[in-house]
Amino acid sequence: MQTPNVFLAYAPRGPGLRCALAYLASERDAYGWFVGPRDDISVASCFFLLEEFYNNRLTRYEAVNQSELHAAWSLDDGRRHQLAQMQEAFGREWLFYRDDLRAVTELQAYAEAELASGEVNVRFKRLAKFSKVQPNWTYYSPRFERLVLNYLAKRWPLEYRHDQERVALPQS
Repeated sequence: MQTPNVFLAYAPRGPGLRCALAYLASERDAYGWFVGPRDDISVASCFFLLEEFYNNRLTRYEAVNQSELHAAWSLDDGRRHQLAQMQEAFGREWLFYRDDLRAVTELQAYAEAELASGEVNVRFKRLAKFSKVQPNWTYYSPRFERLVLNYLAKRWPLEYRHDQERVALPQS
């Protein structure tokens, strides 16, 4: 499986996870999955396609709720399968949900550290990888492209808008 490019933002004093994004890139498209709170505090979890993102053509954005991955939308079956595997691996490695059976230990660690938690959370041990110089702690994988985040953040249903803060990518 191709290694996804990853970005996470977390607000330690509230509300907790702001967004988690993982995507794959092809020669012309970027496609992936994001999760986080909406303005109304409900959780959005969507797969997306940025068609023609890496060409000089107009980029087309399409997103479907996580439950509709295999419904009728533009992504072909091979990429849908790739996304399902990527989302599962990314979620298992980085995230947990409040109602998970193993969440008790994670939530206890958050409480002891006096950190915010929500419906979807970053695994406590993963917070050590985050840059903590801004009010929103962030993690960028080494090959993450900020242009993907810029494009998505203007269109996704999440309340998180990264352009409201100044965050520098770590130097490679």
